[in-house]
Amino acid sequence: MSACSALRRRLFAAPTLDRMLAKDRQTIGPAGIALSRAALIGIAAVFFLMGAQGAAYGPLLLPLTHRFGIDLPTAGASISANFVGGLIAVTAGLGLLSRVAARPFVWGALGLTALGALAVALAPAWPLVLGGVAVAGTGLGALDIGLTNIVAHSRGTRNSARLNLVNGAYGLGAVTGPLLVTLAGGDLLPLFGGGALVALALVPAVAGIRGRLPHEPEAGRPGRGLLVLLFMAAFVLYVGVEWGIGGWMPSHLVYLGHPAATAAVLTSGFWLLFAVGRLLAALIPAGVSEGAIVLGGCAAATLALLLAAAGPLAPAGYLLAGLAIAPIWPTAVGWLARRRPRDTRATAWLFPAAAAGGAVIPGGIGFLLGWVGLGWTPLVLAAVAAGTLVAFGLAARSRG
Repeated sequence: MSACSALRRRLFAAPTLDRMLAKDRQTIGPAGIALSRAALIGIAAVFFLMGAQGAAYGPLLLPLTHRFGIDLPTAGASISANFVGGLIAVTAGLGLLSRVAARPFVWGALGLTALGALAVALAPAWPLVLGGVAVAGTGLGALDIGLTNIVAHSRGTRNSARLNLVNGAYGLGAVTGPLLVTLAGGDLLPLFGGGALVALALVPAVAGIRGRLPHEPEAGRPGRGLLVLLFMAAFVLYVGVEWGIGGWMPSHLVYLGHPAATAAVLTSGFWLLFAVGRLLAALIPAGVSEGAIVLGGCAAATLALLLAAAGPLAPAGYLLAGLAIAPIWPTAVGWLARRRPRDTRATAWLFPAAAAGGAVIPGGIGFLLGWVGLGWTPLVLAAVAAGTLVAFGLAARSRG
């Protein structure tokens, strides 16, 4: 009885969600990164490339099945291969970011992206496509962890707005990717060959990045505590939602009877609202906490995906889900950065978690749908979104 009483006292004494979210509003100290205006524009262009290349994989699934004689779940492995490369990159990046200056780190990542994209463009067989996708994913993952932390911890007072703006460029690129797949007729050579050329062209565009990222954990706090672990779990699930929708929405819409071209255009609409949502998030008043934005986005996405389960309303449900999830990624990074100020390693741990989610969940969704049928797509995605809400809710209550 005494143990039960103690547990009851702890539960009722726990801080409310509002009180926990109010504690998030701290300031981030100055970091050792400086960005010129031209470099910030170049970073936005890199994010555009990242979005375009990543979003191309979903609409490419059906063309890949025809070109290489594989089934749809096997083609879905391309999405996972992209994130396997990203997982390798961000795991290595945890150490490299503290040892390598920011500019050469970004240059090396752009080179890997170009190499992998060129390999995909020229690959004559399916295993070689997967290998090229993994190499390109390594470059994209390094760019993701590097540039996000560079912007988040650079000198300045508007870093949260900058994060949402550059991630808005990512969303605009994601809008472009499916459209380019349609224009190219699913041909890998112009799609990925062009991506390789763009990656190389962006090398001089980011030359205005100066300095390196500091890693200064708060005294008495480990690099990973309960708070960081909960954020990592939430990011695993969140990336599964984002890329699960982008990857499986086209196939589900075709299953419902929409032409493939229409499904690709609707997928671009999903990414368009995703981009618009991030741009609009930069305008949210400072009085609204990051935690409230993240939790609200997760809840709205879950409801939107349940709406997509009603066949005729599927396009509207997916489009609303894109708007709902838009601010979650950049705002959650800023949320953790404010709760663990001056500790860039805490936010860096989110990226291997995100890469793991992208490597496992979209492919896992594909194999599950191969068993239960494509008609279950929105319900499976809604379950993952609900899990994301639970994980972020626990993080909000954690004292870290």
